[in-house]
Amino acid sequence: MNLTSSDKKWFDELVLELRMRDVFGHAIGDAVASARELVSDTGQSAEETFGPARAYAASLDLPRGSGRDWVTRGLWTSMFGLLAFLMFVQAIGAWVQDEPLLMSPAQLVLAAALGGLVALLPLYILAAVRRPWLLAVLLGAGAGSGFLWSALTPAPAEAWLVLDPLPWLVASGLAMVLLSVVNTIQTLRRGSLDDITEPIPGRPAAGVLGRRVFVMFANWLFPLGAALLLLLCVAILLNR
Repeated sequence: MNLTSSDKKWFDELVLELRMRDVFGHAIGDAVASARELVSDTGQSAEETFGPARAYAASLDLPRGSGRDWVTRGLWTSMFGLLAFLMFVQAIGAWVQDEPLLMSPAQLVLAAALGGLVALLPLYILAAVRRPWLLAVLLGAGAGSGFLWSALTPAPAEAWLVLDPLPWLVASGLAMVLLSVVNTIQTLRRGSLDDITEPIPGRPAAGVLGRRVFVMFANWLFPLGAALLLLLCVAILLNR
């Protein structure tokens, strides 16, 4: 069936709401297929047929996880991976320049603020996912914090903490790898539970393989970025 742009938006919202309720992929596929069929039969829009997507998703009794597994399953580890990556970037910069890792009170306040942002994740993640602009602000804040951290680097005489960068470099690198391993194990254990498939016997699920590859790549994004940065720094050291 050919969907209007408003219907496509409604079905996208339905899938998102069911995802946030940790509904299994095959159940989402069944619900979407049934809803599309009914919209086609009635000739009405999805909104007219079912009401708001969020309310309709809440009314469905579908097989799901605990309801918040999707937060603890990937988002916690991804946020901590971001913090580890930011520490890795700062440590490798000091290590390449053969300088100590300097920290100021302002940097420690920034680190505490980022830690608080991660700790409070369950309180605002639903609102952020439903509002792309808010999610963009949060991601921008996380990315911008790395630049702000560098800008707040103190002079040696003004540093509050003077640290050897190598242990922090190794620790942050190992933390990223460990978090990626945890995410990968969770992804493999879930198997096909997250794959949205249409209830048509014998028909392959479109994009399932591509989605799994993307998820695995996302699981290892921070370690891969850190590895590329490390190779670049080693190349700089060898060419000195």
